[in-house]
Amino acid sequence: MKLLLILSFSLLLFAKDTTGLLQYGKELNKTISQTDGKARDILLNAYKFVENKRVIKGSCWDYINTLYKESNASRQTVFKSQKKGPYVDLKELRGGDWIYHINHSYHNIEHSGLFVRWIDRNNTLALMLSYAGEDKKRPARFRAYNINKTYKIMRAKESNMEYISQKEYAKKNKMSLFNTMKLAKSGKVETITKTIDGKEQLFIKSDAQLPQEPEAKKVPTLEELYKEIEELKARVKKLEEKKWD
Repeated sequence: MKLLLILSFSLLLFAKDTTGLLQYGKELNKTISQTDGKARDILLNAYKFVENKRVIKGSCWDYINTLYKESNASRQTVFKSQKKGPYVDLKELRGGDWIYHINHSYHNIEHSGLFVRWIDRNNTLALMLSYAGEDKKRPARFRAYNINKTYKIMRAKESNMEYISQKEYAKKNKMSLFNTMKLAKSGKVETITKTIDGKEQLFIKSDAQLPQEPEAKKVPTLEELYKEIEELKARVKKLEEKKWD
């Protein structure tokens, strides 16, 4: 009976929890404490947005876009596919990622939101920041979503960890694209692999230094060669003289 009363009270409490902070506040704070860099700034602002019941004109996209902007976070695409798949390997997700997924809880339409952490990874149940949009004027909330069909990930760029495409790197360093591709595969510069439109591509760290080429050996002049020959002749002559002494 006591357990039933506790469960009933919990259900009533969470029913009034329109922000999700009562139910998921501890998990959110734990994620923030384990995160650093721009991702941490985004998660902290996400907490503030929800706590203040911030309403933004526009869609779910506009809400997360505003969150990134106010966190001074530029973004990079680390996975991009289509709504019909292929879908991302979910182990690639990090707290603070902006993801696009199929919303199984609302007519299986596309939806974008902020990934916070896993609630039940085996069943692809994640804690997300979600905004309804559609002029409903309802604040965002933290809630659980099945995100097994995630087809795009955007992530905040860290100023010292920016990676650019091979084409951009070639242009920046005035190299041919062919030589840049060879360089990326050689392991002489730091790279990461991103999946774009279902294809894996190598991206190069933007501030990666070009490997130093060994200095070319100086080609001796004809005069220097003649001089060297004469010196060798002199040495040979001395050796012969010593031999017959």
